[in-house]
Amino acid sequence: MAPLIPLPTSYLVLDGVVSGLLLATLTFLLREVMKYANYKSSQVQQIINSGALAILFVLCWVGINLLILYILLSEDILKLFFPTIPVRIFIALLVSGLIILFYGSIFRRNQEEEDNPIEATPEKIVATEPLEEISETEDNCETEVLEHIAVKNGQKIDLIFIGEIISIQAEGDYVMIFTAKGKYLKEQTMKYFGIHLPKNKFVRVHRSSIINIDYIQRIELYEKQSQVLKLQNNLQVKMSLAGYKELKKVLNL
Repeated sequence: MAPLIPLPTSYLVLDGVVSGLLLATLTFLLREVMKYANYKSSQVQQIINSGALAILFVLCWVGINLLILYILLSEDILKLFFPTIPVRIFIALLVSGLIILFYGSIFRRNQEEEDNPIEATPEKIVATEPLEEISETEDNCETEVLEHIAVKNGQKIDLIFIGEIISIQAEGDYVMIFTAKGKYLKEQTMKYFGIHLPKNKFVRVHRSSIINIDYIQRIELYEKQSQVLKLQNNLQVKMSLAGYKELKKVLNL
């Protein structure tokens, strides 16, 4: 801005600091708003939404910046900043567009991952044996089904029977096991429990959630094409599209 404003460097530095702080704040707010956007809507609707967000971002960044300068500086000095308004608007449009494209691609990919099947699709088996023989081999290699889970609790070991489990939630490299008696942290993967829990009782409704169908109170619509489970321990579990389909299959809905 220095070539456009005949002002001392101290005023320009103040302008830069205010503008930078506003940019950080507005970027955070824009990210939080975009996190809950619906990226399954039509392309036209997404363009309209992105345009509205960009305009709002520009108005807030430029307007609030000048308002703060008006509060901190005299009106005569503020008038010297007016020739920079077109440049500020152009920069704000450019920055907002980049931010929207960046976070939009991230959140769109996250929604697509939630709607994909929960477990990776196994690779196709290329074999010369008849299909009947392959099926018999698979039947002979059934996965071991858990009957109980041992969890270390200080110097003690708690034994949790499978029927007591209400839900399992991912906690980084651990899982949190919820029961009517309380919750237990165990170092194990969601994939392990997805494989070894009884398929007729436990459903992985989300990449970070496995629930016991015996403890379901009701299923509610959360937003378009998204449902939430209400469990008996007052826990609410959001379901992905693939998880909802799998739950309906188990419940014969």
